[in-house]
Amino acid sequence: MSTELELKLQAFLDGELSGREAREVTAAIEADTEARKLFAELKTTASALRDNEPQLTVPESREFYWSKIERAIERSEPEPVAPMLSFWIGLRRIMVPAAGVALVLFLGIASLRMNSTDPLGHLAEVENLSEHMSSFSFRSQSHNMFVVWLHENADHQAAGESEAADLEDEIIQ
Repeated sequence: MSTELELKLQAFLDGELSGREAREVTAAIEADTEARKLFAELKTTASALRDNEPQLTVPESREFYWSKIERAIERSEPEPVAPMLSFWIGLRRIMVPAAGVALVLFLGIASLRMNSTDPLGHLAEVENLSEHMSSFSFRSQSHNMFVVWLHENADHQAAGESEAADLEDEIIQ
């Protein structure tokens, strides 16, 4: 037996078929013993379900029942808000936007401070490998300039003058 015939048997039992289709299914039940057995089993199952299903009914009509529920909701009074709870709700309504504004201000000030020139930014480290020379450096961000002053050490300056004199003497001789 095909699945299509099984589905048509169920539809015939439920009264869902047209007149022509119902006659075809009746002919198939009379001709096929397997279809006859399946139809008898489906009828038995349907009657068992129908007879043993509890019937629950509401004593009032559907509209009256829901109108009673609606009236009970309308009659009920809203719960009063506790005074302490309303204080915290009011405070929260003020503090949440204030905290947002404070955060934006903090981030704005922090970003300005990070972008501003460093007060010690004009200092730079310059490595001097000579024992006879010293250096000072200066950096100006506003003028976009870096200056390094080189000078001889005081101890070596005196020694350098005497060496220079000795060299002049040697050159002259």
